[in-house]
Amino acid sequence: MSVTFKDVAKLAGVSTQTVSRVTNGSENVAESTRQKVNLAIKQLGYVPNKGAQMLSRAKSTSIGLITLDMALHGAALIANGVRMKAHELHFGTAFSVVSNPTLENIQQSIRELISQQVECVILNVPLTSDDAVQLVEQFQSLHLIFIDVPDGTPVHFVHGEHADGAAQSVHHLLEGNREQFLLITGPSKSSASKIRQESWLRTLSDVNKSMVFQYQGDWQAQSGYLAVREAIAKQKSFDAILVANDQMALGALRALNEMNIEVPQQVAVVGFDGIADSGYFNPPLTTVKQDFTEIGQQAVILAIELKNHDPLIEHPLKQVRIPVDLIKRESSKPKIKTHYQKQQIQDLLRQVEALLPDQ
Repeated sequence: MSVTFKDVAKLAGVSTQTVSRVTNGSENVAESTRQKVNLAIKQLGYVPNKGAQMLSRAKSTSIGLITLDMALHGAALIANGVRMKAHELHFGTAFSVVSNPTLENIQQSIRELISQQVECVILNVPLTSDDAVQLVEQFQSLHLIFIDVPDGTPVHFVHGEHADGAAQSVHHLLEGNREQFLLITGPSKSSASKIRQESWLRTLSDVNKSMVFQYQGDWQAQSGYLAVREAIAKQKSFDAILVANDQMALGALRALNEMNIEVPQQVAVVGFDGIADSGYFNPPLTTVKQDFTEIGQQAVILAIELKNHDPLIEHPLKQVRIPVDLIKRESSKPKIKTHYQKQQIQDLLRQVEALLPDQ
């Protein structure tokens, strides 16, 4: 016998209307009540009846996207990938921009999308594992796909191979004879930034190389500029900079130029993202290219796959990782090591002295 709303309501000690509000993500439910209902749902293995839910509203033909400010290069390209793939598959799109991605603001954005009869929501905002799981439990009538959550989070997600790209960056600089590393990370809330940072540190540790200074940026060029200025003001010695995105790398390059530090002769710089303009920085920037458009498109494909899945059959977690490529350019050319052989120099001087006329 299948589990019904009434069974959940009875176990949780609430009305069926309350169960309905919880499964649809309504805000008019006390948090303690929501937790009781979600616990009852888990214990009974209840699956919301999609068919019954759809009787109360027209069938959704749009996919929702909750995104960071699209002034950010990656956010804009992901949004474009979502729009393109949705259009190709005859779906519309509904966007909600969250400048301050708190859990409360994201919940409000989801409710706004629900009011637009959206069933699938792609979230390109930084979330902790706990917050992502909470959203899945709170909005059980939706199919949620995440882009910026930690590895290991038990939700559906699509993201680039951040750890692999970060490790490639370190190995490339090590091959170029670099020894002392300055790290410029992204915001602490970003899982993408954390994964890159952890991979940098792990790879450096494996070869006993040092991280001499670390600065937390905000994805904007100004923070990359300030990172280098602060490192120099604190008299840190470094010959390589690993930067969590290309926009911050642009700021780092300007600061180095102002301080008359030559790139790559004295300091090598490697960015992340592979934005189109990075090849025109001065010097052209070595970067890890990730395909933002593909990330957006794959998120749409996954969303529609979940939407079309039989709700009575448990769908396994789908976690898609998009490969990245290291694009090598002038900003990270190898450091030239000059080896002086004392005996050879002395022999050469004697030969020159022998050729000189007697005084």
